[in-house]
Amino acid sequence: MVCINIVFAEEPAHWVKTDYLIDSFIDVALNNEYSAAESTVRRWDSPINYYFMHRSLDKELHEQLTLLHLQHLAAITDVKIQAAPHKNKANLFIIFSNEASLNHDLQHEFKIKSAQKREQLVRHSVCLANITTYKNGSMRKAIIIIPVDRARAHAKLVACIVEEITQIMGLPNDSDKVFPSIFNDKSYNDLLSGLDYVLLKMLYHPTLKSGMSKQQVKPILKKIIHSFRQQGLIDKATQAVIKGGLYALF
Repeated sequence: MVCINIVFAEEPAHWVKTDYLIDSFIDVALNNEYSAAESTVRRWDSPINYYFMHRSLDKELHEQLTLLHLQHLAAITDVKIQAAPHKNKANLFIIFSNEASLNHDLQHEFKIKSAQKREQLVRHSVCLANITTYKNGSMRKAIIIIPVDRARAHAKLVACIVEEITQIMGLPNDSDKVFPSIFNDKSYNDLLSGLDYVLLKMLYHPTLKSGMSKQQVKPILKKIIHSFRQQGLIDKATQAVIKGGLYALF
């Protein structure tokens, strides 16, 4: 049985403010979950070719949930997301594994040589994602590991799918400052919020480019938000996001 938290009530008005949207974008797009270093804009400038790797049961369920979310992200961002014809053509690997294999997966899939770092991740994470980029900031490859038994034990299977796949789109950081959002571990959102919808729209706006710095991004974000506000996109974000993806199942 899949347990999930959905918030259909009207979201607080605080997040629609321009400064809040800019600060939230910078926090989740230009910062990193396991590093203090500030990054530039990272996003997919080429199609995403995904490939499933199953090391657990319920293959059909896991693929159904994941495909619904991938379709949702494609509709929001206009990034082409499609199944890879075979493994060596993939640039997104989605691995449904198990807790007992997590240390091994981190070593062999994420290429983490440090036993101490692997142990830290095993101890403090439910599910994980890893991204690599080209020098210009454009996404090159992403790997997601979901230990299904651990995720289910925390009632986080759906949340893991949504959060990790959304983060590899180029919003990799978790932040307690961003709310309501799947990027906030203290938030009750297991599915995309209106704020998440707007952040994804901002990231994939044509005037924003991979490799842009914080200083370059700020004035562009102001123009993007102004344009969104004129279109009514921000005011209607919550209504728009709940019409797609995994919301259809719940």
